Amino acid sequence: MTAVLLVGWRPKAIAALRRLGAEVTCAHRPGEDDAATSEQRPHRSVRIADATNAESVLSGLARHDLSLADFDVVCSQQEFTMVTAALIGRDRAWMPLPTAIGLRDKEVQKRRIRQAGLRVADCWLVDDIRSMKVPAYPSVLKPLSGAGARDTVVLGSPAAADDARERLLGARRRGPWLLERFVPGHEHAIDGVVRDGRLHRLSISRYQSNLIRMQDGAHMLYVAQDPAEHPELYRQGRELAESAMRALGHTDGVFHMEAFRDTDGFVFSECGGRVCGGMADVMAELKFGIDLHDEWARGVLRLPAGPQRPVQSRNFAHGWLPLPAGRLVSAPSRAQIEARPGVREANVWLARGDRVVDPRSSSGAGLGTVLVEGDTAAEVEQNFGALVTWIQQNSKIDREEPTGSAVHTR
Repeated sequence: MTAVLLVGWRPKAIAALRRLGAEVTCAHRPGEDDAATSEQRPHRSVRIADATNAESVLSGLARHDLSLADFDVVCSQQEFTMVTAALIGRDRAWMPLPTAIGLRDKEVQKRRIRQAGLRVADCWLVDDIRSMKVPAYPSVLKPLSGAGARDTVVLGSPAAADDARERLLGARRRGPWLLERFVPGHEHAIDGVVRDGRLHRLSISRYQSNLIRMQDGAHMLYVAQDPAEHPELYRQGRELAESAMRALGHTDGVFHMEAFRDTDGFVFSECGGRVCGGMADVMAELKFGIDLHDEWARGVLRLPAGPQRPVQSRNFAHGWLPLPAGRLVSAPSRAQIEARPGVREANVWLARGDRVVDPRSSSGAGLGTVLVEGDTAAEVEQNFGALVTWIQQNSKIDREEPTGSAVHTR
């Protein structure tokens, strides 16, 4: 039995590893496993304060009389703990440390992509926001290792750049930051599996609106693109994914990439070595026959790729259910949402009294997530729009408490 140390709480990753016969120890914060099912529980929990901190993880192991020698492999499926796992795992890590860094740090990542000859936006490192100079407008300012478009700022003019600089200084967020030239193409999500350096599975979804537009109130929705209906899209996506994974040294595992498509093809945006959030995993299995968690676990355990699952001919999309910022008083239940037209499955993670994060500040904000289906892609988008309207009309939010919002200037 392979002994695995998983850094960071990921219940579906635990279940996938266990199904493949691994003995799983998970280092995670107290309470994260409260709602876990029996198959999602690790064989052993090491409760720590911060899974992104190597000291916290190593100290937690020591308190349990454990060392790295007790594990065959150290891994992560969480965005913010990937480098931690690769660092402490060393020769036992599921991926090399340079690969983990390349899949997290956006400046390092884009430099490697550019060196490989792939199309990618021009970008500039901003070590200190006080000395930021913007070479071109519009540009996008973002954290070097962020996720979900948090703290991402569109700079449309010198005045907007000055305003963003002052706001970030006021919040004591000096940097470093990454500044990149704005790319006008339509944004797509490219998810897939690599084995032995070769692309094994691929799925592509189109954002209903580019991710940055959520800061203007646009909905977060990924619409699955059928390979048979979009052969050129998949040819271009496969070409980009194979070259990008090779440039980043990501040879075994899964990936979630974002890219902008224009008349000349794809422009690389960014990429993570993990399963996408929301209900992308459910959609990938239903529409494309890809079990992303199983494929991730097989990559960790150095097992051959799994079989393709049966696929459905329906059209699917998954998205987040936005609500105004404040405190939740009431909202429809999961059962009520799943009874709405076109809803295949829903997750509701907020309860009465919980803080509702401003949906303009993060792609992961809102009441929960939903998977919608329909006979056509247009019907799927219509079902989602009607659902969001219905949820907002049937929810009550106490908006008196200030909750903050995204910095977004033009």
